[in-house]
Amino acid sequence: MQPLVLPGEEWPAWEGKPLLFVCQMNLAAAPAVQDLLAGIALLTFFVKPELGDLSEENGRDWRVRAYSSVEDLIPLAIPSDAPRARKGFECQWEEADDFRTASKNIARTKIGGFPSTIQGECWWDLKDHTANPKYCLQINSEEKPGLTWGDGGTIYVAHGTAAGCEDRWFLDWQCF
Repeated sequence: MQPLVLPGEEWPAWEGKPLLFVCQMNLAAAPAVQDLLAGIALLTFFVKPELGDLSEENGRDWRVRAYSSVEDLIPLAIPSDAPRARKGFECQWEEADDFRTASKNIARTKIGGFPSTIQGECWWDLKDHTANPKYCLQINSEEKPGLTWGDGGTIYVAHGTAAGCEDRWFLDWQCF
C-alpha cells in the first residue's frame, strides 16, 4: 500500500534515509472519532526502522501527517531504498458497542479510548508541556506485518491541545 499525500509532498526521511511507512488511518471511514481528532480525515504514520529512542515531538525520526480531506490526496511512490513492513494488510474499524468495552484498557492498535500502557503513564501525563498533549491513538506491535516496537510494545500518539499547538503531535513508546 502506498501512503496518500498532497501533491508535492515527499517521502519523509531522517538523516538522509527514508522512514518506514507504518500505516494510514482513514478517519473519515471510522465509525466514531473523538473530538480531539475532529476535522482530520486521514492520518499517516512513518518511523525510523531502528526503533531505539524516538523524539517526543513529530518531525524528526518519526512523522504523523494529518489531512483534513482525502479529496486531493494522491499515492506517493515508495522509494526503492525505503524500509518496508514484511506484509501489508488492511485493518477494519470496529466500534466499541458499549461503555464497558469502550472504557477497557484494550491492548491493540486503536484510536481513542484509553492508552493500553505497559510501563506506566505516558510522559505527557507526568509532566507539564506548553502544548498540553492529549492521547489520541496507539499502534501496537503487529505480528502479521512484522512490526515490533521493542519487545512487543506499543507506540502512543498525542495531539497538542493548547492554543496555537493544535498541529503538533507527540509520541511515547513502551515495551515489555
